[in-house]
Amino acid sequence: MSEYRYIGKPTRRIDGTGIVTGRTKYSDDLIIPNALYLRVLRSPHAHAEIVSIDTSKAEALPGVRSVMTYKNAPAWKTGMPAHRPVMDHHIRCVGDTVATVAAVTDAIAQKALKLIEVEYEVLTPVFDVEEAIKDGAPEIYRAEDHIESKGYVYDHNQLPPGSYFEGEDPPFYYIREGNADEELAKSDVICEGKVSYDNPGFPGAPETPFVAAQWEDEGHVTVWCSAQGPNMLAKPLGLTIGARVRAISSNVGGSYGNKDSLAYPAMLTVAAAKVAKAPVRYSMTKEEHLLCYERRFTNKFIGKIGLMKDGTITGIKGDWLVNTGIGSELSQGQVAEGLGEVYLPLNEAKSWDLTAKVICTNRQPVGIARGFGGQELKACLFHILNKGLKEIDMDPVAFFRKNFCKPGHEYYWRNGHKYSNPQIDYRPVMDEAAEKFGWKDKWKGWCVPTRVEGNKAYGVGFSLHSSGDPASDETFAYVRIENDQVTVHTAVPEEGNGQKSSIAKVVAEILNVPMEVVTLTASDNHNAPQDFGLAGSRGTITGQGSAAAAAFAAKKKLLEEAAEKMGCTPEELDTKDMMVFKKADPSVALPWIAICPIYYSITGTGAVEGDFGHINCVMTFVEVSADLETGLVKVENILSASDVGQVISPIELKMQFEGGFGSAGIDTAQLEGHILDPVTGRTMTANMIDYKWRPFNELPPVDIYLKESKWDSPHPFGAIGIGEITGAPGIPAVYMAIENAIGRQCLDQYPATPDVILKALGKN
Repeated sequence: MSEYRYIGKPTRRIDGTGIVTGRTKYSDDLIIPNALYLRVLRSPHAHAEIVSIDTSKAEALPGVRSVMTYKNAPAWKTGMPAHRPVMDHHIRCVGDTVATVAAVTDAIAQKALKLIEVEYEVLTPVFDVEEAIKDGAPEIYRAEDHIESKGYVYDHNQLPPGSYFEGEDPPFYYIREGNADEELAKSDVICEGKVSYDNPGFPGAPETPFVAAQWEDEGHVTVWCSAQGPNMLAKPLGLTIGARVRAISSNVGGSYGNKDSLAYPAMLTVAAAKVAKAPVRYSMTKEEHLLCYERRFTNKFIGKIGLMKDGTITGIKGDWLVNTGIGSELSQGQVAEGLGEVYLPLNEAKSWDLTAKVICTNRQPVGIARGFGGQELKACLFHILNKGLKEIDMDPVAFFRKNFCKPGHEYYWRNGHKYSNPQIDYRPVMDEAAEKFGWKDKWKGWCVPTRVEGNKAYGVGFSLHSSGDPASDETFAYVRIENDQVTVHTAVPEEGNGQKSSIAKVVAEILNVPMEVVTLTASDNHNAPQDFGLAGSRGTITGQGSAAAAAFAAKKKLLEEAAEKMGCTPEELDTKDMMVFKKADPSVALPWIAICPIYYSITGTGAVEGDFGHINCVMTFVEVSADLETGLVKVENILSASDVGQVISPIELKMQFEGGFGSAGIDTAQLEGHILDPVTGRTMTANMIDYKWRPFNELPPVDIYLKESKWDSPHPFGAIGIGEITGAPGIPAVYMAIENAIGRQCLDQYPATPDVILKALGKN
């Protein structure tokens, strides 16, 4: 058993009763007095120019308070760099915003939309990244849009590289080390090709995005939102609109990384509130969520990898073409992290010449999602790598064990600098997980099924995903001790996996009090200090770590004040269950209320400075069956594994692994993906029937192997977060398993639907 009171043990969630009884309020449950309902008129065309727009009938409808079009919308732009306007006469995708209506009821707003008359000039669209960068391709943005960043300009539908992650550093959009051409020439094997992960995955949670806004005065606006963190919304939005933003994140529901900043919906709602001169609330419909909200970015990798017979990587060379649709919320940041995320597992490569390009097309915009760049790149690059591993006949587990970043080795991260892995070694857990899965017995070689039973062939696959983010970015928290209560001021919201409960657990452990006396403030940037937000698996180390530091500081002050009353030194004292006692004689004690009476506070402040020197890693072993007559693939079982340092909340950790399947996770390998009508540019799968999301009753068995090593970490108990990356390694693992089952390396696009597999097998 653990030596801890709460750490590593299942505990009741502090918000559990409210959730299961329905008392918990989510964003759309909020009552905002006099708030108008916002609805959006969306373009039916993928590329068009608005010739004329008549809103007079809508404005005359009783109950309508305002109509906003490009003619009266604020001249704000969001994106990286700023490029996507609130509205424009230039329409860039099906679902692009044409007008908004703010009305006293939702029904009136919906009715008013039908009264707006729009005449369009339809333009030629472009949907493919390779076509978009050719001379003469349709322009998603134009010279008059003035898109520039750090000396780079928008050209041939390619956005300037670089993200605010990099600060004043040069943009990190390529890795160039050594002489790739020379090293590739020395290779025993060169594998090359083009792989497309280009059917957009929908990373949306069941709960649709919500934003409400109310201007307090010209310089201050309050925003209620379902964002993963108030500061991630408030800071960029404030810079965009030139005002101070108070952001309040209520219970988010699910997010899956896709409600990080809500950049465009927040800007649109704040603009509508400004035009209406009244508070406005906007809850997306599910169709809007699927059709025009930010999706996972798609990509193609075109390149080559050189290998020696012993698994040494001589060189990696290629172009990473990223399709960001009409908007990049943070695609350049995803590219920067994706480069680092592929450098970690291929750390021993002798040379690199890998260039990323963020390309606009007439597809729906792109936003943040779990796997954050590396998932997309690895899904393609690893698939080409497999061809080379087949040629040298090397077991993929042995290959990654040889090439993954080891203690003392360096790796690039998102600002283009290199960082050292001082201590964390994932080889032991890789070996132990492989043994638990039975890898040596199931792996029969490349393109060799594990077994064949009638028309069904079984195959296994393996992959991994890693990140340098779990301790990233500065985070602050306060802890208040008052009488018999503990209050934690933190910006961390609740997005479904017990983040707030884990913070309460850590604080309760440090102060040695019942968890019931620990309360977390609402996620509101007016009463909580700065925090980057729940992204990059960083909530464990930084969210819990900053609260822990504040709890230690508050405890120190408590014991100092108690020592004065008890005539001893603070070092002689400890506390448990709201009592301070002498360690040598626990019968000598004072209750907290005697030290901290009514209307008295003892406050501790805490911070985690943030670093990129702590990497995480999740590895996935998978077995699939493939019906050789129908092409239907079924994931039979999965083993996910990691070394997480100290487990904090075992049930929630298990949920993180199991949550890696749907919503643009593992299932993008053979189920999920939006289908585009190539003529109209409309997404044909904008509902939960046509979008092939795995139902709960079809989840395969998920086994989990966890190792708990004692790593030094900013976390007080040595935990390392893995939530953001759990699904990412599954995609190339499933593809490897499919090809081994069907006996040939012949797939070059995701997802591997039955028709794709039948075609690969030479069947119609």
